[in-house]
Formats: sequence, C-alpha cells, structure tokens
Amino acid sequence: MVGQQAALDMLYTGRRVSGTEALELGLCDRLVPAAEVVTTAGALAAEIAASAPLAVRAIRKTMRADLVERVRLATVREHQEQRVLRATDDYDEGVRSYAERRPARFTAR
Repeated sequence: MVGQQAALDMLYTGRRVSGTEALELGLCDRLVPAAEVVTTAGALAAEIAASAPLAVRAIRKTMRADLVERVRLATVREHQEQRVLRATDDYDEGVRSYAERRPARFTAR
C-alpha cells in the first residue's frame, strides 16, 4: 500500500508514524480531529452510498480481488519467520531488554 521503501523503513525501524505521515503515505484517507471522526466517517459513507451501487460493488471486487490470498500468504510466511526468530538469542534479548526498559544488545544469534 505504501511502497516498498516506506514499508521497509517502518518494518526495519519499528517506528510509529504520525497521523500526518500516515496520510502522506496513503495509510489513511483523511486526517481529522478526534471530535470529528464520526461525523466525517458518516459523511464519507453517505457520499459512497449515493454513488451507483453496482459500480461501487464492482470497484470493490476488482480492487480486492486477490487481497485475501496475498494476506494469507504473507501471514503464513510471517508465521514461519517468527517461529525461527523466537528460537534465537536475539529474541530472548529483545524480550529481556523491553521488560528491563533498556536498549537491546543484539548479537545476530
């Protein structure tokens, strides 16, 4: 969704993104104050509902055609990687350092 470079940046660093950056990256459609979320969402839903329903369904079907399969494959792959990584010294160090609220000292083992 955000492109490989932005995705790798977030995955490698684990950093959080601000609402403004999420909007710039395309992770969200709009950025509104918390007090306006329900009103804005309702207005967007009403705008979509006013569109031609068959066209909206066709667009949604086209845009999401292979999404479920891609997510399934990515989830299987991620589960395999996590199983391997949980058996490493670095995993144990990451858990310990988080619990101790200190920077981790990874050794690539």
